[in-house]
Amino acid sequence: MTTADNASVALRFNEATKLQYINLDNKPPLYKVYPGLRAIGLPNVADQTGPQMPTLAAIRGDGDNDQSGPLTLEKLTSLLYHSAAVIRRRQLSDGEVHYRAAASAGALYPTEIYVVCGDLEGLRAGVYHFNPRDCTLARLRNNDLRRWVASAVGDHAAYPATLVFTSVFWRSAWKYRERGYRYCYWDLGTVAANLLATANAESVPVKLNFGFVDRMLTGYFGIDGVTEAPSLVASVGTPDVMLPDGPGDVPGALPQESNDLAAGAIDYPMSAEVHAASPLQTHEDLANWNRAAAGLSQSEKDELDGTGDTFRPLRSGADGAFDNNVDLSALASAPLAECIRSRGSTRRFSREAIPWEAFRSVVDAAGSAINAPGLESGFSPNLGLYFIVSAIEGLEPGAYYYNPFYKGLRLLQAGDFREMAGHLGFEQALPADAAAVAFITADLQGIDRELGPRGYRVVQTAAGIIGGRLYLGMHALGLGATGLTFYDDSVVEFFSPHAAGQSAVFVVPMGAPDRPNRVRPFRSQIAVSLDSRARGAGQEG
Repeated sequence: MTTADNASVALRFNEATKLQYINLDNKPPLYKVYPGLRAIGLPNVADQTGPQMPTLAAIRGDGDNDQSGPLTLEKLTSLLYHSAAVIRRRQLSDGEVHYRAAASAGALYPTEIYVVCGDLEGLRAGVYHFNPRDCTLARLRNNDLRRWVASAVGDHAAYPATLVFTSVFWRSAWKYRERGYRYCYWDLGTVAANLLATANAESVPVKLNFGFVDRMLTGYFGIDGVTEAPSLVASVGTPDVMLPDGPGDVPGALPQESNDLAAGAIDYPMSAEVHAASPLQTHEDLANWNRAAAGLSQSEKDELDGTGDTFRPLRSGADGAFDNNVDLSALASAPLAECIRSRGSTRRFSREAIPWEAFRSVVDAAGSAINAPGLESGFSPNLGLYFIVSAIEGLEPGAYYYNPFYKGLRLLQAGDFREMAGHLGFEQALPADAAAVAFITADLQGIDRELGPRGYRVVQTAAGIIGGRLYLGMHALGLGATGLTFYDDSVVEFFSPHAAGQSAVFVVPMGAPDRPNRVRPFRSQIAVSLDSRARGAGQEG
């Protein structure tokens, strides 16, 4: 090896190991735009009242979608606006900041939405890209091309519209590196939570499809499936006829390219590897995967787990005993449109207790059915929900497991675990101060065995949906919530042996917001002790 080669290796190593603040020079654009295409305005829903169904009812799906009627452009716009659009703007010293309908890790918004529709009153049949900044559409293809998406999904019903969600991986990887791949699907889940709630409130049926032939969609939307890839397909409305197969994989190249979303991107090989293993290549692959997803059955673990003296049903009175007269749908909550348009992540919690009625109503709604294969009961058989409870009125502080079979909380360990919550939540004050912290877990080995690498995408998204519902539910009751990162193995260790074999997926602290809404510095005694041991304390011998 030459001296020049050695220098090259050394310089590359030095570049790769530099410490710096986030590189703002290669930050990816937050919006995908098509400069050569006219922006098609949608009906103005921002200045209208929007869906008025109480938020908790919308999350639970209390609407009657069987009597939905035809899909209108106004309802389609409401779905798009309340799922992903910019809902507020704020002028700061460094420029304008945009706040969107659904929560996003680091406000990076890696999810894009495409619309494929037949003729709607006010909108011609075609393929469109949704711009959340100004709530407009860019027409990418003309004519009714729904049959290509139908073929990719393996469902030939003629839905009035289909929403195809894609993930722009560099947007999250820019800040979160390899771990950003997870965040893309969490963010997709929070958008999907808003979509499902809005669809319920607007009486529009929506079916989620995690299974599709990926390559049939990448060319269709002019994306490469690597830097931007299809992640979820939502069938919207009531179909009236069946569609034939598309005559080919892709109906010609797109006439107009978008701005470059991958400029300055850094390669993260593990993220690329896990994604490359997840696409379905053929219709046979799709059929097999859909059968496996639909065949997922609820584990007997929760039924065998039982109830007992340490179990608190969601339907319970002051004494903690089951009370069938308790109506979990009775608690009033803000209208969905008001909730979404005012929602924001809580940056600081007070330590005051929140009502048991509020907590149990939100938890019950969050576990409601998801209209997707394997998720009809709300919780996938491979998902789990644990809590550290610190300040819920009438509920003993401690570590709990939510049993979806018996619909209640099992006390695993009583005690004050605020310090532990702060430590598990990546040494942050938010979980330490919260009234309760939800830890969503998954049996990743089981899901990988049943659904392969694509199953990883499904459970991350499903966890995001549950987390998104917790966000909405708490905010609708005048409370707060936020998502945050965590120490993966420590979460499982804390809730073990009950959580043995699980992996931490998503964490959501919940409680009463404090003022000012700014992050409080925090360092747990657990971290202090770990630092001391890392410096050699206790190793004198």
